[in-house]
Amino acid sequence: MRRYPKAIVGAGVLMVAALIAAGCSDGADAPSASNVEPTEIPATATEVPTEASMPTPTEAPAPTPVAPAPTDEPVPTEAPPPTAVQPEPEASIFQDCGQVYLCAELEVPADHNDPDAGTISLELGMLPAGDPDGRIGVLLVNPGGPGGDMNSFLAYGAGLSDQVLARFDVVGWNPRGVTASLNPNCHQEAEKLQLVGALSDTLENEAVIAEAAQQAAEACLAGLDGRAELISTVQTVHDMDLIRQALGEDQINFLGYSYGTVLGQFYADKYGAHARAVVIDGVLDTSLAHEDVLVEQIRGFARVIDAIFEACLADAACPIVGNPKSAYLQLMDSLETNPLLDAEGNVLAGPGEAQLALVIVSYSSEEQWPLLFRAFAQAWGENDGQMLHDLAQFYLGAVDLGSFFSISCTDGGRMSESDLDRLVERMIEEAGDFGRAAVAEARMCVYWDDTETRPHEPVRAPDAASVLVIGNRGDNATPYEWAVAVAEALETGVLLTYNGQGHTSYGRHPCVDEVVDNYLIDLVLSSEDIECG
Repeated sequence: MRRYPKAIVGAGVLMVAALIAAGCSDGADAPSASNVEPTEIPATATEVPTEASMPTPTEAPAPTPVAPAPTDEPVPTEAPPPTAVQPEPEASIFQDCGQVYLCAELEVPADHNDPDAGTISLELGMLPAGDPDGRIGVLLVNPGGPGGDMNSFLAYGAGLSDQVLARFDVVGWNPRGVTASLNPNCHQEAEKLQLVGALSDTLENEAVIAEAAQQAAEACLAGLDGRAELISTVQTVHDMDLIRQALGEDQINFLGYSYGTVLGQFYADKYGAHARAVVIDGVLDTSLAHEDVLVEQIRGFARVIDAIFEACLADAACPIVGNPKSAYLQLMDSLETNPLLDAEGNVLAGPGEAQLALVIVSYSSEEQWPLLFRAFAQAWGENDGQMLHDLAQFYLGAVDLGSFFSISCTDGGRMSESDLDRLVERMIEEAGDFGRAAVAEARMCVYWDDTETRPHEPVRAPDAASVLVIGNRGDNATPYEWAVAVAEALETGVLLTYNGQGHTSYGRHPCVDEVVDNYLIDLVLSSEDIECG
């Protein structure tokens, strides 16, 4: 499972609204609310309209909190400090690049353990402080992933309030393993693995899935040219401090979502003296092994998926008759043997698309769940897989899936066949076939290089100022319990609990926003845990 970049989830709210309005097809009306019996699944798939382009948001979304699952890794205390390769600048390193943000490139060591191993170039972007006279400093931001890039994130103002945008130079970067820097260039193979993972549990399908996992691993490792260990989270944390140095800042501020909370924890642990304020939202527990992260995530997703189907059952307007969950499983079976095709005869929606449509909607609030019901109704009653396809493509395009899988396997280390078998059993126990389908990234790790780079233990960050740890009780991607555990482990952790729903919390409630903004701007933060909503 994956943790979504905050910008993607925010854009997703607009995307969902657009899909509902447009019916996700070329200007056609949305499916009628007339009930569609699951028995109406056609025996064979007929042609449907050609793929409609995904609606593009025209304005920045309200910062709706954002990913399933790289692992976590405390930075080894004996790791060498990064080599300073950029002197303190006399002027800004950023230049106009035709984007809504300014751009820069920063050369950093390819391997922070071996300064003689050459350098790589990191892409940076900056939104200058809206009020230069009131500028406080630099706010380094990361949307999550791993594999989330800065481009759409900064284009949406990083989901930040106007007050924060006015007082900080907001800086994002594309971490190593993402876009140009050490990119494994294996998104296509990783996407295939993600889709075939939803095939039914047969010996033949297991062979297909295993082959896809091996092909994805080989493609990603080939793209990294034997340097998989260089895209680890540990290496990225050292890059973060080089960014600070290049900007000429004695201290920086950090705001990270989802996987970005791992970076925030490790930076606070290794470079706490250089962190003025650290906020982590949608928190990953660094003490958990890769397998445990996946199992605890799928447990949360199973709960919200059950709630989605129960909501349909209780809603007279839901276009699915009978038991919605049973209807979904029937649809999955039908799509495996008779996928829905586009006008050229290409597969538009199979079981993989149906499964990913369910996953992406599970990240949204209840108001967006009817989109999934409409997509299922189109597939059943109209032999039209366009909505399922578009939802799945939105999931697949949220991050570079090749980068996501590669960084996850590098951080978590190679997995044995027996460990994979035990993981699959645990996932099935938690969520049935949906759990089995969510093991894609772990399957690729069976064929990965032996690159585990960190222990699985809590982060203490003894030298850091207060770390604001935000947990959402209704977050299935990063369960609330993880935020509690991280706040307790950090020596200066303060827990902010949001009694809401969805992945991450900043931007979802005025109380949360006020606490975050006051801390970032004025360093005002209670020493006691806080509750909102």
